[in-house]
Amino acid sequence: MNVIITYDIKRNHTEIKDELKRLGYVDTIKGISLSDNKTPVDQKLPNTTLIKYGVTSTLEVMNFVIGVIKEHNGGLDNIFCAELAVTFSWNGRQS
Repeated sequence: MNVIITYDIKRNHTEIKDELKRLGYVDTIKGISLSDNKTPVDQKLPNTTLIKYGVTSTLEVMNFVIGVIKEHNGGLDNIFCAELAVTFSWNGRQS
C-alpha cells in the first residue's frame, strides 16, 4: 500500500522532514505532463506532505510520523493520511 501524509507542526520543520526522508518518505510524485500527456514529470509535493510506499496501513504511517514529530519536539497541530488508490491520478503545478 502507498500512503500520502500531510501534517501541520509548530516548529522544527526542516529537521523533521529531513528525518522522515532519511527513513524512506518522499516529497515528490512521478506522473505525466498535462501539456502533452506523454512527458514524465516529478511533481514536488507541498512542504509538509510526503508519500510512503510499501506500507501495511495508514495507521502505521500516521503513528510513525507522530513519533518522529514528538521526538523532534515539533508541536503537532494536525495530521492526515490516506491510501493512494492503484489507479490514483493527479494534477499538480509548481510556481
